[in-house]
Amino acid sequence: MMRIPLMIATLTALTMSTSAEQLLISDELGVRMPVPPMADIMQRPGDGGSAFLLREKGSKPTWSLKVESVELEEPDASSSLRAILRNRLPEATAEAATITTIDLDGREAAQVWLTYTGPSGTPVVLGWLAAPQVLGHCLLLGAVTTPEAAARVQPLIQKSFTESRLIDRANGNDRLQADLDHGGDLLKSLSESNLRSLLGRHYVLRVFDPTGAEDREVAYGTLDVSEAARSSVRKHPGPSSKAEEEEGLLVVTHLRFIENAEADIYIDRVQRCWVSWDLQRETWVDSTTRRDGKMRTGSMEVAIREPPSVTSPRGQLLIIRQDEAHGTRDTWTLVPTDPWLPRGLRWLVRDLLGPHPPERSAWHTWDETTMTPRITIRRDATDGPNVCWTWLGRDGLPTALTAGADGTWQRASRPDGTIIERSDEDTVTQRWRNSGLRLR
Repeated sequence: MMRIPLMIATLTALTMSTSAEQLLISDELGVRMPVPPMADIMQRPGDGGSAFLLREKGSKPTWSLKVESVELEEPDASSSLRAILRNRLPEATAEAATITTIDLDGREAAQVWLTYTGPSGTPVVLGWLAAPQVLGHCLLLGAVTTPEAAARVQPLIQKSFTESRLIDRANGNDRLQADLDHGGDLLKSLSESNLRSLLGRHYVLRVFDPTGAEDREVAYGTLDVSEAARSSVRKHPGPSSKAEEEEGLLVVTHLRFIENAEADIYIDRVQRCWVSWDLQRETWVDSTTRRDGKMRTGSMEVAIREPPSVTSPRGQLLIIRQDEAHGTRDTWTLVPTDPWLPRGLRWLVRDLLGPHPPERSAWHTWDETTMTPRITIRRDATDGPNVCWTWLGRDGLPTALTAGADGTWQRASRPDGTIIERSDEDTVTQRWRNSGLRLR
């Protein structure tokens, strides 16, 4: 499947920003940690590296923080941090550093703060924290700030150091298992009647970046919910089998993204997701078309999830991807894990919870943020009566959703500052035309 802008994955976790602190959660790196305010993710694991790189938002950032899991060089935290310093700083500076130990929820960690002047002659303030993990790895946090900003920034970074929690071993995941149990109970409580309450929903979606002097349009689209046969995931249904005639819930989203307005390049993405009323079977077709003037290139992902059977005791998820630009077709078979959140419900599960959702819940679900097909975990946590934080895939930082009095979502904000909101056709049409953008 061809690589498309990360913003195309925004609807995988609908949420909005509040005054609550940002919490980074990464299963890949085995850490849960608060991050300093106004943090921007510059790199995620899988984006050309194996670490998170956070930086202060704005044109003149005063700090950065790298989060990685490295090979453990020594048996304890202090010795390991000393070895890391020797690898990254001149030996004299490393040996002169004063290393202290702190307790991270019963796990020992070592930290150091120092001022270092490099070959450029510009001094910087550096902070490191090292905490041994399992399987020969060590969590390493590395901070950089300026001497002028250190008095303000260092306490913020220190909070990330001291309040980090390692989630790299089985008994450290008790909280996650409890959240998965809550998510599973929620799905089991849903009846066909609950799902039918979603029928007829039609949302007009506006995606924009509000960080400049004026809002910058990023995308727009629609979300529609209807009852339909399984075969309806195909754009032009042909003859169908008995299985494809089964009625269920169909969720269709159609989004247009701006790649380069001046060059008249847009990306249209249509996702047609069907799930049976008992949530045991689902299929989706995710098609993307890149429109460069009159040129068209496309890619498509087709998925079929079947329940456990004699031949597949845990069920299976079949993924087929085609890419016209490269002339490729690839197939993968994965094993879905309970509790499983169907793809069509990932935008609507909050609507099903009503105005009083559980404090925390989690599900296994499909990860559409990576090029390599994989299953991930979605975590939801409520923050007051109308706000929910959602962590999904390799995003690390949460997206936040605000809901109306009836519990249905209204506005979402991702950690990169991009906002998704329910709008109306007239507003979206006027904004796009005023910006000189091409509508569908």
